[in-house]
This record gives sequence, structure tokens and C-alpha cells, in this order.
Amino acid sequence: MTEQETKILLGVLHTAFPRFYANIRPDSDELNAAVALWHMMLKDTTANVAGAALYKLIATCDFPPSIAEMRKAITSISQPHIPYEDEAWGEVLLAIRNFGNIRQEEAMASMSEPVRLAVERMGWRELCLSENSIADRAHFIKLYGTMLKREQEKRQIPAQVRGMIEQLSESLGVDNNIKAISAPHIGSQS
Repeated sequence: MTEQETKILLGVLHTAFPRFYANIRPDSDELNAAVALWHMMLKDTTANVAGAALYKLIATCDFPPSIAEMRKAITSISQPHIPYEDEAWGEVLLAIRNFGNIRQEEAMASMSEPVRLAVERMGWRELCLSENSIADRAHFIKLYGTMLKREQEKRQIPAQVRGMIEQLSESLGVDNNIKAISAPHIGSQS
């Protein structure tokens, strides 16, 4: 998105929520700072996607959306669907039924990437041979839910901000979870 497109987006937001930046004078430093911040946080998306996300938020929000809400809406429109916990467990059960313990490679290939990662962490053999499916389901849901939350958060963070965090973390010697959330190709956006 260009800075001009960001200004148009904020104008639409102001029209939909008249009190949004109502006390800020046009061409004031405060308005310029707001435009610069919104632009920085949205420049990795297209005007069409940002516009669709904005209209979605206008239709569903009672109050002006924050940048975080805008990023979440953009992500929901522009990124592939990640299965929710119940859908993910269904993939696991289907793979167990169809392939069992013996055909692990085929079973893993049948699952979506985030589900496969959770299953790998739990152990395919252990899942197949377990006699306590209720406990397995609870453990999987908890593990996968944590992974899902991290992946959704990672997807919301603009690529340039993720890069800044990674660089800073490397210079400080800190593991920041930005890189370690999931496989690199899940939801990557530049």
C-alpha cells in the first residue's frame, strides 16, 4: 500500500466512525504521525486487500478498529486457512484410520502442515498405539491450540517488523519465537 492509499483508507475509516481522529486538524503533526504509523503497518499489503479488510471491520465493529484488528482482518482474507483445533483433530483421526502406524509417511503427507507439525511433536506411533483417545485428544488440542495462536500472531506481524524483531533478538542473543513458531512456508508473506 502506498502512503496515499493509506490516507484514503483512513478517510474511509473516519467517514464510517466520525469520531475517529475527530479532534485532529488536517495537516497536523499528529495526523501525519498517524498516517505514517498506519502506512508502516499496512504497506506490505495491497489496497484491495486492505480495503476489503476495512469494510469487513466497518460491518462488524462498533468502534474504530485498531491496527491490530486491521492486521487480523487482512490476515483472515489474504492467508490460507489454518484448521481449527477440532478440524485438526479430525485430520489426525482420519489419518490414523486410513494409514495406521505402518504407513506413517503417507499419513503425514495426508495432513495439513500445521497438523503434521503437532503430530510430530506428539509422536505418530504413540498416537496410533494409544489406548486413551480422550487424553490424546486433550493433549493434541492443547498443543495445537498453542501452535495455532502463535501462527496467527506471526501472520499478523508485518514482514518488516518480523525482520526487525529477528535482527534485534539475534543481536541480543534472545530466542524470540518469531522464527520458531512453525515451518517457514506456513503463512509467509512478504
